[in-house]
Amino acid sequence: MRVFIVFVLLISFLYAKKDFYYGFIDSSGAQISQKRTQEITDGFRIIEHARALSKEGKISEAYSQINTFKKQNTIKILDSDLIILNSELSLKKKMKRLIIEAAKELEEAINDSRIHEEDLARAYMVLVELKLNMNKSKDATYFANIIINNFDNKIIKAYGKIYLAKVYRHQKFYSKAISVLYKVLTETTDVLVATIVADELFDVYILDDKREEAYELISKVLKKNMDYYAEDSFLALEKVNRLIKVGMPEFAVEILEELLKRTDKPSSIEDFKFKLAGTYMEMYDRTDKYLTKSKELYKDIINDYPDASYFKKSKMYLDEILMRERKINPAVLATKYENSESMQQKILLQELLNDKFQKKYDLILKSKKIYKKISNTITKRFGYESVDSIFDEVNIDMIKDYLSRGKCFLLNNALKTSRNETLELLIKDEKIKYQFFECLIEVPYEKAYLLLKETFNNSRDANIYLYLERMALVLKKYEEAVNFSAKVEMVDNKEVLSKEFLYRFLVLNEKNDSLALDKYFNYAYQNQNFISDNKNNPLIIDFYYSYYLYLLKKDLKDEALKILEKLYTKQNETKAHIYSPFVEIELSKIEQKNNNNRQALNLLLDALEYTRRMKPNDLAQTYYEIIKLYEEFNNNLKKEEFINKCKSIENTEDSLYKKMCDEM
Repeated sequence: MRVFIVFVLLISFLYAKKDFYYGFIDSSGAQISQKRTQEITDGFRIIEHARALSKEGKISEAYSQINTFKKQNTIKILDSDLIILNSELSLKKKMKRLIIEAAKELEEAINDSRIHEEDLARAYMVLVELKLNMNKSKDATYFANIIINNFDNKIIKAYGKIYLAKVYRHQKFYSKAISVLYKVLTETTDVLVATIVADELFDVYILDDKREEAYELISKVLKKNMDYYAEDSFLALEKVNRLIKVGMPEFAVEILEELLKRTDKPSSIEDFKFKLAGTYMEMYDRTDKYLTKSKELYKDIINDYPDASYFKKSKMYLDEILMRERKINPAVLATKYENSESMQQKILLQELLNDKFQKKYDLILKSKKIYKKISNTITKRFGYESVDSIFDEVNIDMIKDYLSRGKCFLLNNALKTSRNETLELLIKDEKIKYQFFECLIEVPYEKAYLLLKETFNNSRDANIYLYLERMALVLKKYEEAVNFSAKVEMVDNKEVLSKEFLYRFLVLNEKNDSLALDKYFNYAYQNQNFISDNKNNPLIIDFYYSYYLYLLKKDLKDEALKILEKLYTKQNETKAHIYSPFVEIELSKIEQKNNNNRQALNLLLDALEYTRRMKPNDLAQTYYEIIKLYEEFNNNLKKEEFINKCKSIENTEDSLYKKMCDEM
């Protein structure tokens, strides 16, 4: 955890402090010697140099320098600054042993009055941070309240409240922390205080899962006071790391770009460029945009700093980028970086992505176990949440390929290896969603149906309900189909109701529920437009047949005749004589009543032509009706021919017509 170094005592105060001590007398009243004066000056210079190193992010160097000097120091007036700075650096080192030692030393120094009065507030702030790092919230609360209650300065009191909010954050009392910080923010007119509050409030928002508020806040802070971060490299890089960790790398980029503008030190430029390149790599969006930015930065480091600490890593990351751009074969890098586990995983992942790009779906699925070893950290670097999400895309691409080629029969094999997440992605793809649904109806797959049912259970999309009804129908889940039919009706979309009209009939027909069917046919009678809308649908043939019988039952003979004629016409159009010879016999009877015996005979002869494999009982009835008509025409030759045909029929079951033929 970082500590905010300068709150009350500005740098100028240090110089005022130096002027006082080496320009006048010591505590005993004696004039300070020139040598002692120089020692004090040198001591403050060492302290200031360590602070500068700390700001540059060189924490180990700064700590080593201060720790060594503190052990050698004999000038008591330097103790206050040394002890506080040592504590701050211990916090930045993030080593538990150092933090415990620093906390003990700082607390003792405060109690022994070795901390100057003007440094007390800052000492207490550092002590709060130390206690929190030691998980001593009660002590931290105590010291935060001292800052609030024992200092009259408004700004110091504000800092005390900020540190109390830090305690609340540590205790996970996020609402309390937000309340305290927000109050300070609304009351202060100090820009630095407001910035520090906003910085702390950002962290609390993230922990409290208020990302939108955090996003808006950091955006405003960087616009209003970028100096807060840009003037302290350590503070800036800590913030950069947190922003990357919480998924807001775009703000990390803003800070790093500003740091690069403000420095002319080669080591800092190298550090910032390397960090910026790595941040761009984290922002990879499966386009060349951020890879190109990273590549240029790594090239700069390689060309400008050949002896620097990041040279080798930059070369490796540049190779990674070239591999991802498909300019280097992964196999080449596999040999080059055989001792790097992370590079080996990246190489393996790139091979997977290359196969995906080349549509080698079967090869990928066969090698699934090999790719499972790739960590999520690596996949996220390549723009994927996990290896599973890549397999999802492979399955989706494979399914899309099957759909584009109309290979619905291959769909089930792909679906069997798909996760629910894969199907969810397919459903969200508006371009192929309905094509996918049609395939699931053509080649039913229960797992997909169950997922769709769960996903769209509370939908208001009548089309989705219609597809689910049709899927349930082909899976023989008739009760579920009825439920979806009811949902289609509930949405009351006339266009979809018209499309659903015949599927509802099929569902009820399969259920063989006579009461439900009668209710449906009454619904059809009330919505004649739905019948005409579906006249070109081959499914209408079954509907016409059953509807005809319903109309006869209701003694609606004229309407029944119209439906019978439509059934006859549709069977001829589609060459699907499913209900022959029934249709022709019924029409023949009507023609005979109207004295159109020639037409009646033609209808029956046509029925024989249409139906080559007529059931024995139907064939006997058709022959008998033909015999009777030829008798009307006095055509004994034909009459005898059909009598013989009728007598030769085998395998009839309780056929009255066959019996009458046999008696002729």
